Amino acid sequence: MLKFISSLKLAVFLIAAIAVISILATLFPAADAFHSWTFRLLVAAFFINLATCTVKLLPGLWKQLHRSAGQVPEQGAYTGYEADEAELTVWLKEQHYKVSRVEENGQIKILASKGKLGLCAPHVLHISLLIILIGAMMSMANTSGFVMGQVGQTRSFPEELRAHYGDTYSIEILDFRTVYDEKQSVDNWVTTFNIYKDGIMVAEGAETKVNEPYAYHDMLIYQNSYDYRHLVEVAGCADADSNSAYGIPDNMPLGIGADTIVVADLNGEMYLQVSDHINPARGQFVQPGDTLSLTEQGASVTYLGTVVYSVLELKTRFGTPVVFAGFLLAVVASMMFLCSRYRELWVIHVPGQHSCRVHCYSKSAVVVEEVEESLRETWNIKTEEQ
Repeated sequence: MLKFISSLKLAVFLIAAIAVISILATLFPAADAFHSWTFRLLVAAFFINLATCTVKLLPGLWKQLHRSAGQVPEQGAYTGYEADEAELTVWLKEQHYKVSRVEENGQIKILASKGKLGLCAPHVLHISLLIILIGAMMSMANTSGFVMGQVGQTRSFPEELRAHYGDTYSIEILDFRTVYDEKQSVDNWVTTFNIYKDGIMVAEGAETKVNEPYAYHDMLIYQNSYDYRHLVEVAGCADADSNSAYGIPDNMPLGIGADTIVVADLNGEMYLQVSDHINPARGQFVQPGDTLSLTEQGASVTYLGTVVYSVLELKTRFGTPVVFAGFLLAVVASMMFLCSRYRELWVIHVPGQHSCRVHCYSKSAVVVEEVEESLRETWNIKTEEQ
């Protein structure tokens, strides 16, 4: 059973299943497949598979890291070189090998190893993947909600986040503004706010922008959207129903009798315009209380002010730091792969003879060839006749 749980075949199947669900979730986001029990079970099963495999391999790694010269076998695919022990030992140390030496049964055995970081790299990579999976499973518990309010209002945290943060958190919206660049094009939208817990301010003057969320503990606060409502009052119309106060969205027309009223935010200043679609449009920059006459005799529109609504999205990010830590460890493992490849040299020397038998061991055939070529360039190979 343990062999099946840690098998490569099971790992391939689980990875394929997770990949298929991930593709479907991307194509059909409304299905919310990442939060389904099927996806969670697959991720949990892959975690168990990888963890079991890693634990099974660790004893072998420990033994290989602590091998000594006494474990060098006397028989094997050795090659004889015309070098004595002292010459070979000096060469090994110059090549930065760690050398272990023992004398037994009338001969000298040497175990030289190099590149232990490369030997550990696959195991470090396994551990990094386990950390990423833990972060992914934690992220499945993430939730989000929205806070909408106008400048000066205080709103409680959305219901979706109260299960984690409680009912005592609130956000006070201090300001919302549109930021323009040097060419007077919109650069960003910014909301400034305070955060309160139990009535005590825990974050003062915080700012969130589009694509630049504000981080508060394990939560991110995004600038999701916004809305303007320009308040105007129409008076003096013959049609009594038209005489009323209106909240007009920014740069959206409002029809009053034969006139169309538009209020627009131009670089932070409010512009009120009236048009009857016959005569040239009339307009001016206005402050609260400013009035503009309408086409109908005696009728007018008064600008009362602008109400700004900011919509903030609050998202928890329980597993995000864990996932980043896993990716960082994976980068370290990749560097260990690139910078170091493990190899061993087994050496047997009989005192009094000017020769050594040497065998190179590595999982990489390229490494074996490189080491053997280096040995051949340094010493002649001893033939049987010699």
